[in-house]
Amino acid sequence: MFKYIFKSSYKSFYGKIGYLFLILLISLSFLHTFLLTSNIWPQNIYHPIVGFDIEIFPHPTPPSSNHLLGTDPLGRDVMSMFMAGSRPLILLSLFSFFIGLFVSLFIGTLMPFIYKRTDLLIKEVSSGVILMPPPLVLLILGTGEFVDKLSPSMVGIIYGVLSGLGVSYLVIRAKVLEIENAEYIKAARITGGSKFYIATRHVQPIVAPYAVSLMLTSTTYGIIAYGFASFFRQVGWTPNWGMMIYDAITYGSFLGGINYWNLIPPTIGFLLCSSSFYLLSVSVNKQFGISI
Repeated sequence: MFKYIFKSSYKSFYGKIGYLFLILLISLSFLHTFLLTSNIWPQNIYHPIVGFDIEIFPHPTPPSSNHLLGTDPLGRDVMSMFMAGSRPLILLSLFSFFIGLFVSLFIGTLMPFIYKRTDLLIKEVSSGVILMPPPLVLLILGTGEFVDKLSPSMVGIIYGVLSGLGVSYLVIRAKVLEIENAEYIKAARITGGSKFYIATRHVQPIVAPYAVSLMLTSTTYGIIAYGFASFFRQVGWTPNWGMMIYDAITYGSFLGGINYWNLIPPTIGFLLCSSSFYLLSVSVNKQFGISI
């Protein structure tokens, strides 16, 4: 089922571009780890948080042979920070997508089809989650004592659960109830198929493209929300593109002025990451004729 969705989404131009952006960001993350662990980049100079090049002064400096994207106001290599910043967003995106997909698809299929009384309760919970959007929850948690515990994977889990229980669950639930009395479902019941078998083998393949499309779009919103939260340092102490933009603006105004080579790389990074999931959602919609 998911293998077919993957192949179908890759067939369109939008899907190819989306996968290209995603593979590029994942490659940057692995390449950064390799460069630091193999000492090709000395950690005292190229570490994304505490690195500092003492042979160059003052900072920030423009792009050069040793620093392809220059240095930021605190003397850190911008290229290293940019490559390291891809890892948190990739982790957040993958955790958010797969956990949200599980919640919206499996729970959204089984509950209205098998456990109808429990479904009524979850329906009310979902209606409440809509009034409590995940980006707002993320910002609220980041202002408290949870900020040090909000790792990218934890943020992805929180965002995935809330997204899966929100609009995504209600849409999948409505689609399940729509096809519950279809002729092929009735035929499966007559031939002795159990409710669980029918839900997982006959209903889920129909609603799976909807769940994938919804969670790809929701993950795009999660990336944007993480960008705002990381800019205000509400997602823990980890290298990220929001921190790069904050440092470039805040420290740059005191230490040599704001430079575009400090701002453009993280901006492009956010654009590539969010665009990858958005383009994949567009591809899924076009391939399966989804209009939500």
